[in-house]
Amino acid sequence: MRSRRVLDAEKEAALKETQAVSVPSDTERAEHVVTPSVQYPNPGYLGSSSHTTLFDQLQLDRDVGPNGFSRGDAGGADSPTEYIIDETCISRGAEFILELHRGSMIRPLVQLVEIWSTKGTNLALAGAFTEPCAATATHLLSQCHGDQATALEISRNLFNHSCRPISLNRETTFDDYCGKICGQNARWESLGIFFIAACRASIDLSYAETLYGSEQQRRKIQKLALSYSDRCLDLCLHLDCMNDVQLILQYENFISHSQVDGDQNVAASLFALGYHQQKPESFGDVPVFLNRLRQTAFCRTYSADKNVSIFLGRPPRIVRKFCHFYLPSLEPQPPQKASRKPPIWNQARGPNFITDSRWAALCGILKEDILDLYTTDDYDERNRQARLIDADACAQWNAIPADYRLDCDLKSCNRQPVERDFMANMKLNYLHVHFLLRLACVYPMTTGRDPGLFQVSTKMLSLVVETIMLKDQIINSGTSLVWKVAYYGLSAAGLICLTLVNKGFATEIPDLSVSKVFQDLSILVGEIERGTLVYIDSPNFALLSRAAQTIKSLLDRMLSNSMAAMPGTQPDLLPDSETMATLEGGSWALWDSSNLQDFEINFWHNLADHPFLND
Repeated sequence: MRSRRVLDAEKEAALKETQAVSVPSDTERAEHVVTPSVQYPNPGYLGSSSHTTLFDQLQLDRDVGPNGFSRGDAGGADSPTEYIIDETCISRGAEFILELHRGSMIRPLVQLVEIWSTKGTNLALAGAFTEPCAATATHLLSQCHGDQATALEISRNLFNHSCRPISLNRETTFDDYCGKICGQNARWESLGIFFIAACRASIDLSYAETLYGSEQQRRKIQKLALSYSDRCLDLCLHLDCMNDVQLILQYENFISHSQVDGDQNVAASLFALGYHQQKPESFGDVPVFLNRLRQTAFCRTYSADKNVSIFLGRPPRIVRKFCHFYLPSLEPQPPQKASRKPPIWNQARGPNFITDSRWAALCGILKEDILDLYTTDDYDERNRQARLIDADACAQWNAIPADYRLDCDLKSCNRQPVERDFMANMKLNYLHVHFLLRLACVYPMTTGRDPGLFQVSTKMLSLVVETIMLKDQIINSGTSLVWKVAYYGLSAAGLICLTLVNKGFATEIPDLSVSKVFQDLSILVGEIERGTLVYIDSPNFALLSRAAQTIKSLLDRMLSNSMAAMPGTQPDLLPDSETMATLEGGSWALWDSSNLQDFEINFWHNLADHPFLND
C-alpha cells in the first residue's frame, strides 16, 4: 500500500514556483473550490527541529496549534482555501461508481455486514462507523442511474467532501461527526470503511447465502471487497488531505491486507498526523471520542508494527523512544501515559476493543524492549534487563481485572463468544512476551538450556489449538484465527520441534507430557491439512502447509515402528552425540544469531533438512 508522501524543503520550493506560474482560471476556481484543513500538498506533522518551526518563531502573530501545524496556514472550517480537483481523478471515481452500479453488490454486501455485526464483532477501530458507512453506501448507489452524468456528479461530490476539513470543537458529538462524513456529506473514506467491513465479514463468516457458498466464492468476495477499499483509499491518498477518517481507513485496510495478502504499512500517516507526539494540552481541543479514537489508532498500529516486525524478522517502523502516546480509556478515567508501569484499569467493564487495544500497546512496549536485548552483547547485562522486563510483564498481567484474565481453559470460560476471544488474545500476547523474553536469554540456542522456554511454548501452543477446536464458539475480536496460528502457534510449534530433535533438551524437561505435546501438534497438522484454516491461495497457505509437512514428518519419525521407545527414555531415538556436535558447530545453528529469529517459511525448510527427519 502506498504511504502518504512527505515533501521536503526543496519540493516545497519547487511547488511554490510551479503554482506561481500556473494559476487556474476563475472559472476553474469557481467550479471546484473546497476547503482543505491545511494548505495542500502539506508536509504533515513538523516537529520542533524542522525548518518550518524555526521560521515560525519569527512570526509571533501566528497561533501555533498543539499538533505542530501553524493555524495561520491551516485555514479553519470557515477560511476558504482554493483546491483544484483533477478531472482525471473525478473520471476514475465515476468509472468506479458505474462499476459498483453494474455489479449490484452493495445490497448483498450491506446484508453481509449486518449479519456479521449482529454476532457481536466489528472492526476494531472503525466499528462505530460501520453502520452509518453502510447506510451511506446504499444512499450513494441509489443516486446512480447507470449513466455517466450521475456517476460524475457522485464522484465529484465525494472528492469535494474528501478535501473538506471536518470541523469540530469540544462539544461535537459522535452523531454530529458521523453527519459530517456520511449521508449527504459522504466521502471516499466513508465508502472505503464500508468495503473493509464487508471484507472482514467475509473473512469471519464461512457461509453467506446469495453471496457465497464455497471457499472459492468466499475468497473471491474477500478480494473484491478489499480491492474496492483499496480504490477508495487510493483516491483519498491522491488528494494528499490527511484526516482522522483517512487514518482509520488506512489502519483497517492494513489489517485486512495482512489477513488477505500480507504486510502493509500505516505508520507514515500516524507520523504525518503527529499522533506519535500526543500532548495533554491538546486533549481539550477535540471531542473526547475523537481523542480516544486517535489514541486507539496509535496503540493498535504500534502493537501491529511490533508483531509484524517480529513475525517477518524486520526492524520495527515505530520506535517508542521517539513517541509520546497515551492509552485509550473510557470515561471517567483520565488519559494514562503508555509505559511499562501498570495503568489503572476500569474494573466495571468487561473485555472489549478498548481494553484489547490498551493491552496490545502494553505488550508492544515490552516486546520492543525485548528486541533491544538482542543487541546487548554483555549476557550478564542482558539477563539483568530480562529479569526487570519479566517483573514488569508479571505486574502488568496482575494489574488486569480478574474478569479479563483467562486463568482456566477456554472451554470452561463462561463468557460471550467475542469476550472469550478477547481473553484468548490477551493471554496469548502475555505468553508471547515470556516466550520472546526467555528466547533472548538462551544464546546461543545450541548451548543455552531453559526448560521454562519449552513450557511457555507448550502453553502457547495448547491455547492456540484450543481456539482452533472451539472456533465455532468464539467470534473474531480483531485478531483472526489464522493470525493466532501463524504468529503464536508456529512460534511455539517451532521451538517444540527443535526441542524434540535435540537430545540435550528432550532429556532435561521436567514434567514433560509427551502425549499432550503430540496431541496438540497432531491437531495443528490435521486442521492445516484439511483446509479448515487457510485455503490454497491464502497468503499464509505456503507457510502453514510447509510447517505442517515438517511437523508431520517429525511425528511420523517419533511414532514409527522403527523407534523402540518415546523420547526422554531412549537415547537412540535422537541423533547421536557425534551428529549433534557436527550440527551445533556447523550449519544447524538456526538460533545462533544476533537478531530475533522468526518462524517464516525458511525456518520450516531448514528444519525439514535436519538429519533426524531425513536419514
